[in-house]
Amino acid sequence: MKQIILSLACLGALQLASAQDRVSQETALLYAKLAGADTQQLQGTPIPTSVDLTQPVAMQDGEFGGMVLPQAKLTAEALAKADDKVLPIGQLWLLKLTPMSGGEKVSADKLRLATIKTPDGDELKVPQCALGVQRGKGGALELLVFGKDKEPLLKVALKPIDVKQSSPIELDAERGDESAQVHLKILGKYQATFKVTQLEL
Repeated sequence: MKQIILSLACLGALQLASAQDRVSQETALLYAKLAGADTQQLQGTPIPTSVDLTQPVAMQDGEFGGMVLPQAKLTAEALAKADDKVLPIGQLWLLKLTPMSGGEKVSADKLRLATIKTPDGDELKVPQCALGVQRGKGGALELLVFGKDKEPLLKVALKPIDVKQSSPIELDAERGDESAQVHLKILGKYQATFKVTQLEL
């Protein structure tokens, strides 16, 4: 029963294998509802985010997981016009995972840890990462992943792509021995890739 509740409340996503195995949209919407239950927490990220809880993408792999919530009214035009000011594009929620920066795991004290209440009244601590886009010094677009501070945990190059996708932000991942490589696709126009690994709280 505990494992079922964990999978339900953990915001499940990040399959760490194949995007075809993402959880159903019905289940993803349930995860999004749990994430959005505390409005102050949902909106309290280091950069101002206002996410669309009706368009989550969620994946899971056993006890590990993650979910993306896109910024409301996110458009390709806004991304193309991004400058050196951070443009919020959504949030990434993780379960028992943390981003990696410079080949090292980001420690828990640098993460924004959100509290999720499970249906049976238990509480879970999960990383809540704000996502932003910024044009770097060289003129190229970068994905910024934030923890609890206004300085991003990592900056990742955005590569142009041209694909069709049903959600504003989609993700898939490839499992390695001690980490997974995550691919975020944004509006079918850009892709960012970074690594996550196990988080111990």
